[in-house]
Amino acid sequence: MLNDFTDFSALQQTFHSQSPEMLKMFSIIQKVAVTEFPVLVRGESGSGKELVAQAIHDYSQRRDKPFIAINCAALNANILESELFGHVKGAFTGAIRDHKGVFERAEGGTLFLDEIAEIPLELQAKLLRVLEAGEFNRLGGEKAIKTDVRIVAATHKALREEARLGHFRHDLLYRLRVIPIFIPPLRERKADIPLLTQHILQQHKSREMLITPTLTDAAMQTLMTYDWAGNVRELKNILLYALVMSHGRSVIDVDDLPNDIFNPEVSLYHEQPIPVRAEQAMNKKRVQQALQQYGEHLELAAKALGVSRTTLWRYRKKYHI
Repeated sequence: MLNDFTDFSALQQTFHSQSPEMLKMFSIIQKVAVTEFPVLVRGESGSGKELVAQAIHDYSQRRDKPFIAINCAALNANILESELFGHVKGAFTGAIRDHKGVFERAEGGTLFLDEIAEIPLELQAKLLRVLEAGEFNRLGGEKAIKTDVRIVAATHKALREEARLGHFRHDLLYRLRVIPIFIPPLRERKADIPLLTQHILQQHKSREMLITPTLTDAAMQTLMTYDWAGNVRELKNILLYALVMSHGRSVIDVDDLPNDIFNPEVSLYHEQPIPVRAEQAMNKKRVQQALQQYGEHLELAAKALGVSRTTLWRYRKKYHI
């Protein structure tokens, strides 16, 4: 299986896709999996970046070793450093015992660094050392620890532009971007929507349902003409809503679909950033306004403010929000 670069059947089942755009990506996955080179996956939110990383691991010689994923945007800088490299007892307040980071826990396997663009610059230097020297130090530790992991990183941003703006190290970019993989957005491969729909409904139907619900032609046509800014994740959310609204019926109709799909301008995936003047300072009122508008969707609030989730967390801490 590892040397057959023309048989995509397993990947087609994993991604529930038969589109030409995805077949090209499957070919790259199979070819790069048998190497040890770092891979940089780029795709929009909800497009399945972790699924690509998992597929690379599953097709590699490391498939019997750990696959560990970490979202670099979900943690502040101090916690992220500890999660990546670990810490020794007493390294900071609350460090009551030694802690192994993901580089140690993924030993021999694959480490997936999601939202790599959100790693602070000071941690980027430490990550670069791991890629160049294959070793690191735990936070507060003096002993260098050797590591053998395969790195797959992912982002929804253009890292070259981030590097040009000074937000990302050029040397780290070149180390990570040996093999780039781009995931086509769902709107560019709408032929996959029926397959994805069948899989999602099959996976999430209630236990009482003997058969998988189907969509009327009108409901399917509605899905086919939608924009899908949130990609497969948005499709899943809309179908779960429809399942609930259909209340056990075997056929889902247009009336079971959420209003968002008919009025994209009110969808969370299509809302525009809060209009602000470019020179306006990031004050407490702006942060509160974004949080009130987007509720629990912190990623969207951060996007509206033009900052990362980590930066938004820092502003919330600063203003005690």
